[in-house]
Amino acid sequence: MSAETNNLGAWEADRDALKEVRISGRGSDADIPGELQFARGVTQLVSRRERRSDAEYDRLAAFVLVPAGFQESGAPNARRNPSLHTGNRPLTGRIHFVSAKLAGRTQEYLGDDTALLDVLKQLGADQFPTLIYTPSPNHSSLSYYPKGVVDEDQRDSWDVAEVNPSADAITEVIDRVYQNELVTPDQSANFHVWMNAGKGWAQEDAEARVQHALKCGLAGAFRHCSIRPEQPGKEGRTDLEIVSDEGRPPDKIVHHAVLELKVLREFGSTGGGYSDDEINTHIQKGLEQAYAYSLKRSMRERLLCCFDMRKLDLGDTVVFAFILDRAQELKVCLRRWFLYRNSAEWRAVMAAAVSTASAPPNLHSV
Repeated sequence: MSAETNNLGAWEADRDALKEVRISGRGSDADIPGELQFARGVTQLVSRRERRSDAEYDRLAAFVLVPAGFQESGAPNARRNPSLHTGNRPLTGRIHFVSAKLAGRTQEYLGDDTALLDVLKQLGADQFPTLIYTPSPNHSSLSYYPKGVVDEDQRDSWDVAEVNPSADAITEVIDRVYQNELVTPDQSANFHVWMNAGKGWAQEDAEARVQHALKCGLAGAFRHCSIRPEQPGKEGRTDLEIVSDEGRPPDKIVHHAVLELKVLREFGSTGGGYSDDEINTHIQKGLEQAYAYSLKRSMRERLLCCFDMRKLDLGDTVVFAFILDRAQELKVCLRRWFLYRNSAEWRAVMAAAVSTASAPPNLHSV
């Protein structure tokens, strides 16, 4: 053992085995919003329960995201349910008052679907974020009421069955994140990627900010999957991985996709400029990283996702021209989103696309 190698003490005999342990990314939901953790946790719990032979499909269940004080006094008939998260306990015919991590209390209700809603109203729990589980042996679903069941018009529904994170599905999710959070500085209320948009100065950690925005979006779309950031390996650290590892032994884990993220900036956070050659080198590095990381982890999909913060939108074909053949050879999907420096520019581009009957930007034609 070389002097540069850390001695593992009592674990030294297991050094080789420890090297083979893959960082799972479990627990990586800690930095996403609580309501998103709640939605993902319930989806995974229901799926875990339905994989059991004794799963019930008789009646609805409600999962209510409540503050700690409500768990203690707001539902006097609810009992602590420390094993809820395991999927080993019945879910249907019950109301589960939980935290974002699914710790909480459970009470049964008597009657039909209307009785469930009546109990929530009687307890004053009809204004908390709620997921209604509608079980079916062939097609279970979850309906999310972000403002509680009192507001039936605000509702989102999804199937309990797993969604395949294909390259196209991943791109659709990133498109939504781009439109909602990144396309202009006005959209960046939660993820400020501009230091000074008027001057074209990007934040020093713009890539990290984009990474977090995408992680939240992907976590909401692919609720069964772990969205793993910064996974280390000999080739370097991946930006984002999408992996199905929930309730799976190591040999059954599915590695869906690796995303390498690159911000193409004209100016840094203090106004220093980047040449076209430097930007192209940045893109080339991203292509090689996406390929190398996907091989090591046997990823089904590999994507290089570029977020272009330069003054002029040159278009995907021009930006990727110098690596297009190589990307096709390596089977790396090239994707690019252009970030506008103000809303007026974005509106003008959208209006021009309509008036000239041309395709709107960012349709990933490469």
